[in-house]
Amino acid sequence: MMVLLIMSIMMGSVFTQISNVQARSNAEQTKLDMFQESREFMDQLQRDLHEAGYPNVRNFGPGAISGITDPKNAAGLVKIDVNELWFEGDVDGDGQVDSIQYQYDGTSTGCPCLKRSQVPKISGSPLSQENSFQTEVQNVQNPTSIFSAYKADGTQVTLPVDIGTDPSTIASIKTIRIQLNVQSKQFDVQTRQFLQVTLSNTVTLNNCSQAPVCTSTGVCGPGGGMPMSCE
Repeated sequence: MMVLLIMSIMMGSVFTQISNVQARSNAEQTKLDMFQESREFMDQLQRDLHEAGYPNVRNFGPGAISGITDPKNAAGLVKIDVNELWFEGDVDGDGQVDSIQYQYDGTSTGCPCLKRSQVPKISGSPLSQENSFQTEVQNVQNPTSIFSAYKADGTQVTLPVDIGTDPSTIASIKTIRIQLNVQSKQFDVQTRQFLQVTLSNTVTLNNCSQAPVCTSTGVCGPGGGMPMSCE
């Protein structure tokens, strides 16, 4: 009886240790999956932003582009808020300008999450383009601090801004910072805390903005024509 009791205690201890190891392994795998999902999102967003504003009026002959409403012309940044980012560019190299939108969604099924929309640009205002959102990252926990924007001198831009109401500020943005705080729906059985991953990235815009940078006399761009922020 004593031998059986001792063996039972020993086996119980062994199984407890095995269970703890399995739980720790599951927690680490969950954290790795969250990190990979967030890293892939960051890479996608960086690639997209590097194409913002391309192709533009400089890539066409005189008179070939009718303005920023022309579907062949990428206006660059369109709108940025702490949880929303819009821009135009040929992000997949097929010669078609796309309207790209990233947006936080805190209410839909499977959310809170970050979603991405990519649709071909149609003739019209950059702010009136259609969208078709797909979930990119789930369980995003920082809806008021995902995106931030900076001018060339490092000055942080007060958000939100868009190409319609504050084009000069949109045109002055040279750097966008992205931060993601992602939390697992499962908690660590040892720490009793929900697993979290935090990633950040800073992207410098490669191309000029076509937001109308206007002078005090009301002239926007060179000769009052289509402006380029780097001119």
